[in-house]
Amino acid sequence: MKNPFFRFIVVFTILIILWFGFYENIYELEPIFGVDIQRQVSLKLANLSNWFVAKFGFTPSLSTNTDYVITSLVGDYYGQGVWIGEPCNGIKVFGLFSIFIIAFEGSWKDKIWFIPLGLLLLHFINAIRIALLTIIAAKYPDLLDFNHNITFQIIVYGVVFFLWYIWVNKFSKKRKETTKI
Repeated sequence: MKNPFFRFIVVFTILIILWFGFYENIYELEPIFGVDIQRQVSLKLANLSNWFVAKFGFTPSLSTNTDYVITSLVGDYYGQGVWIGEPCNGIKVFGLFSIFIIAFEGSWKDKIWFIPLGLLLLHFINAIRIALLTIIAAKYPDLLDFNHNITFQIIVYGVVFFLWYIWVNKFSKKRKETTKI
């Protein structure tokens, strides 16, 4: 596996298969760890999102009466709020981002700090996304589907690609070797 591209493809493919196998069975881990991972991540995301909603000047509400975590606005608004669950809680994107960085060339010293920092940024971007979707759902419900399915998907995946771009151009081993010449 001396060819870096071939190595990346093989490692990335193996890790993706393992990740999606794990991800599809994440609900079965609840008895082992004693916690519903999806729900806990959704709840943390909703709490952070509601913090942003409050900063935007609205009064947020949080409901956990269903299988989903629901954020909404307090007051006389349209809609039922935003339901947060799989895949909107970001866990799947966290895995894809991390696997790319792990599989791509670069020092483990850089990977150890870059991955958590990237995950934190993605979590904050997702919380802002949920906050804005909560406001849109309440005030402009007819715009919710478009913004949920198009606008914010482009923004979130744009940030993922931007982080990958930074990794490839600033931190990968290949880039460092060509800079030394």
